[in-house]
Amino acid sequence: MATEFGPTSTLPGTEAGPHSPDRLEAIYAKQTIAKGFGSLGVSAALWQTEIFAGCDQNIPACPHTHAISTCLNGGGEISSFINGRFRYRRQIVPGSTGILRAGDTARSVTHTGWGHCLHLYLPNSLLQQSAADDFGQNAQVELLPTDIRLDPAITQLGKLAAQEIRIPSGGSRMMLDSVSLALVVRVLRSWSSLSAPTELHRSGLAPWQQKRAIEQLQSRYHENLSITDLAAEARLSPFHFIRSFKRSVGVPPHQYLTQIRMERARLLLETTDMAITDVAFETGYQSPAHFARLFRRRYGMTPTAYRRERNT
Repeated sequence: MATEFGPTSTLPGTEAGPHSPDRLEAIYAKQTIAKGFGSLGVSAALWQTEIFAGCDQNIPACPHTHAISTCLNGGGEISSFINGRFRYRRQIVPGSTGILRAGDTARSVTHTGWGHCLHLYLPNSLLQQSAADDFGQNAQVELLPTDIRLDPAITQLGKLAAQEIRIPSGGSRMMLDSVSLALVVRVLRSWSSLSAPTELHRSGLAPWQQKRAIEQLQSRYHENLSITDLAAEARLSPFHFIRSFKRSVGVPPHQYLTQIRMERARLLLETTDMAITDVAFETGYQSPAHFARLFRRRYGMTPTAYRRERNT
């Protein structure tokens, strides 16, 4: 089962101490809506603010973690100082994205601001692992000092993460892992010192690996599985596994898991009189409302309407 995080709970998967991501959230976010994480160490915090002006914040460094901020809606105007030096004054609009690199300090002056923002905390160790596994880069990769800019890919990933962590149970670890891996690759491609990075060609899973992964998904569909769980069964890194699985099966692991769960839910609705809430729990969803949304997206009707139609 996923862990539920409230506005005061600690962001996991990152270094502890006075300069941890959780401490930064205490500085940044007056109204944190949700927090969550997968199994790879990437943490996410969604927060909102009402219209305000004149907010001056000093942000300490996270020694081993990069902090990515992306505006989901709303906007404003901010000035930024990095390591004591003025960097920019910019208008913020939906899609505006910036990265505070591991080890950098910042001062952020918000002249005006409102809306929803997502903070994603990316361990540098995960970035380096992806550079080696996905791009064959063995030397240390650095993030480049950059201005605020529009990055639709990161914003879309942020929306997916925000959707998951707002689920009362904390969301799907597998989905958050998939977002995390895509985020790492995007950062390496667009924000790092890698020059025109090209991903290594990966083959699909070996027959025994595919068989083992599918067996795990089919037998443990009711659990909150992670990419790390499946990758360990296949004896691969999470980066290698998720790409090889998609190449072999045709869809990412989290989509394949959803297919299994929806088919199981459909069968339970057709052949039992279990309450909808119990069907949700039986198929691995701790939030009946989230289950109903996914079911309607797949079958074009709510679970209740589906059962009624099949019983008439």
